Amino acid sequence: MSDDLGPACAELAALIPALIPALSRDGTPPDGRTGLSAGSAVNPDVLHAMIILAAEIPAACAAACEVAGEPWQHHPSAICLRAIPRLHHRLTALGMPAAASDLETGMHHWTRLVKRALGLRTPDIPAGGD
Repeated sequence: MSDDLGPACAELAALIPALIPALSRDGTPPDGRTGLSAGSAVNPDVLHAMIILAAEIPAACAAACEVAGEPWQHHPSAICLRAIPRLHHRLTALGMPAAASDLETGMHHWTRLVKRALGLRTPDIPAGGD
Protein backbone atom coordinates (compact mmCIF):
# COMPACT_ATOMS: atom_id res chain seq x y z
CA MET A 1 0.00 0.00 0.00
CA SER A 2 1.30 3.43 -0.94
CA ASP A 3 1.97 5.98 1.77
CA ASP A 4 1.17 9.05 -0.30
CA LEU A 5 -1.45 9.45 -3.00
CA GLY A 6 -0.61 13.15 -3.44
CA PRO A 7 1.42 12.77 -6.64
CA ALA A 8 -1.16 10.43 -8.21
CA CYS A 9 -3.98 12.84 -7.35
CA ALA A 10 -2.00 15.77 -8.74
CA GLU A 11 -1.33 13.88 -11.97
CA LEU A 12 -5.00 13.00 -12.40
CA ALA A 13 -6.06 16.57 -11.55
CA ALA A 14 -3.69 17.82 -14.27
CA LEU A 15 -5.05 15.35 -16.85
CA ILE A 16 -8.78 15.89 -16.28
CA PRO A 17 -8.94 19.38 -17.89
CA ALA A 18 -7.56 17.86 -21.11
CA LEU A 19 -10.72 15.76 -21.45
CA ILE A 20 -12.90 18.76 -22.34
CA PRO A 21 -11.08 19.79 -25.54
CA ALA A 22 -10.51 16.11 -26.41
CA LEU A 23 -14.25 15.45 -26.33
CA SER A 24 -14.89 17.32 -29.58
CA ARG A 25 -11.37 17.35 -31.02
CA ASP A 26 -11.13 13.58 -31.02
CA GLY A 27 -14.52 13.03 -32.61
CA THR A 28 -13.54 9.70 -34.12
CA PRO A 29 -11.68 7.26 -31.87
CA PRO A 30 -9.27 4.67 -33.35
CA ASP A 31 -11.95 1.96 -33.45
CA GLY A 32 -14.27 4.27 -35.41
CA ARG A 33 -17.11 4.40 -32.84
CA THR A 34 -18.71 7.78 -32.33
CA GLY A 35 -21.39 9.19 -30.08
CA LEU A 36 -23.57 12.23 -30.55
CA SER A 37 -23.67 15.24 -28.28
CA ALA A 38 -25.68 18.33 -29.19
CA GLY A 39 -25.64 17.21 -32.82
CA SER A 40 -21.88 16.76 -33.12
CA ALA A 41 -19.77 13.62 -32.95
CA VAL A 42 -17.79 13.06 -29.78
CA ASN A 43 -15.26 10.47 -28.71
CA PRO A 44 -17.21 7.95 -26.61
CA ASP A 45 -14.10 6.98 -24.64
CA VAL A 46 -13.60 10.57 -23.51
CA LEU A 47 -17.29 10.98 -22.73
CA HIS A 48 -17.28 7.71 -20.77
CA ALA A 49 -14.23 8.84 -18.77
CA MET A 50 -15.88 12.16 -17.93
CA ILE A 51 -19.08 10.45 -16.74
CA ILE A 52 -17.22 7.85 -14.66
CA LEU A 53 -14.98 10.45 -12.99
CA ALA A 54 -17.90 12.72 -12.15
CA ALA A 55 -19.69 9.83 -10.44
CA GLU A 56 -16.96 7.69 -8.92
CA ILE A 57 -14.50 10.19 -7.46
CA PRO A 58 -17.07 11.97 -5.23
CA ALA A 59 -18.59 8.57 -4.32
CA ALA A 60 -15.18 7.26 -3.24
CA CYS A 61 -14.63 10.37 -1.10
CA ALA A 62 -18.07 10.01 0.46
CA ALA A 63 -17.41 6.34 1.26
CA ALA A 64 -13.99 7.14 2.76
CA CYS A 65 -15.48 9.93 4.89
CA GLU A 66 -18.22 7.61 6.12
CA VAL A 67 -15.73 4.91 7.11
CA ALA A 68 -13.47 7.49 8.80
CA GLY A 69 -16.43 9.01 10.64
CA GLU A 70 -16.05 12.41 8.97
CA PRO A 71 -18.91 14.59 7.72
CA TRP A 72 -19.36 14.76 3.96
CA GLN A 73 -20.82 17.26 1.53
CA HIS A 74 -20.91 16.58 -2.19
CA HIS A 75 -18.01 18.25 -4.01
CA PRO A 76 -16.80 18.17 -7.61
CA SER A 77 -14.05 15.75 -8.57
CA ALA A 78 -11.31 18.39 -8.50
CA ILE A 79 -11.95 19.17 -4.83
CA CYS A 80 -12.28 15.49 -3.98
CA LEU A 81 -8.87 14.82 -5.53
CA ARG A 82 -7.38 17.29 -3.07
CA ALA A 83 -9.05 15.45 -0.17
CA ILE A 84 -8.11 11.90 -1.19
CA PRO A 85 -4.49 11.97 0.06
CA ARG A 86 -5.64 13.22 3.48
CA LEU A 87 -8.42 10.65 3.64
CA HIS A 88 -6.01 7.90 2.61
CA HIS A 89 -3.58 8.90 5.35
CA ARG A 90 -6.40 9.11 7.91
CA LEU A 91 -7.77 5.69 7.01
CA THR A 92 -4.29 4.20 7.26
CA ALA A 93 -3.73 5.85 10.66
CA LEU A 94 -7.09 4.54 11.88
CA GLY A 95 -6.05 1.00 10.98
CA MET A 96 -8.44 0.65 8.03
CA PRO A 97 -6.14 -0.66 5.29
CA ALA A 98 -8.98 -2.06 3.16
CA ALA A 99 -10.67 1.34 2.89
CA ALA A 100 -7.32 3.02 2.19
CA SER A 101 -6.58 0.39 -0.46
CA ASP A 102 -9.94 1.14 -2.10
CA LEU A 103 -8.84 4.75 -2.58
CA GLU A 104 -5.55 3.61 -4.12
CA THR A 105 -7.30 1.20 -6.43
CA GLY A 106 -9.71 3.92 -7.50
CA MET A 107 -6.91 6.37 -8.19
CA HIS A 108 -5.05 3.89 -10.38
CA HIS A 109 -8.25 2.93 -12.21
CA TRP A 110 -9.24 6.56 -12.87
CA THR A 111 -5.75 7.50 -14.04
CA ARG A 112 -5.66 4.56 -16.48
CA LEU A 113 -9.15 5.46 -17.71
CA VAL A 114 -8.21 9.09 -18.40
CA LYS A 115 -4.87 8.25 -20.01
CA ARG A 116 -6.52 5.72 -22.28
CA ALA A 117 -9.30 8.16 -23.23
CA LEU A 118 -6.67 10.78 -24.09
CA GLY A 119 -4.62 8.30 -26.10
CA LEU A 120 -1.71 8.42 -23.66
CA ARG A 121 -1.92 4.71 -22.86
CA THR A 122 -2.62 1.77 -25.10
CA PRO A 123 -4.76 -1.13 -23.87
CA ASP A 124 -2.97 -4.02 -22.22
CA ILE A 125 -2.37 -6.86 -24.64
CA PRO A 126 -2.29 -10.38 -23.18
CA ALA A 127 1.01 -12.25 -23.44
CA GLY A 128 1.11 -14.42 -26.54
CA GLY A 129 -1.51 -12.34 -28.35
CA ASP A 130 -0.91 -11.49 -31.98
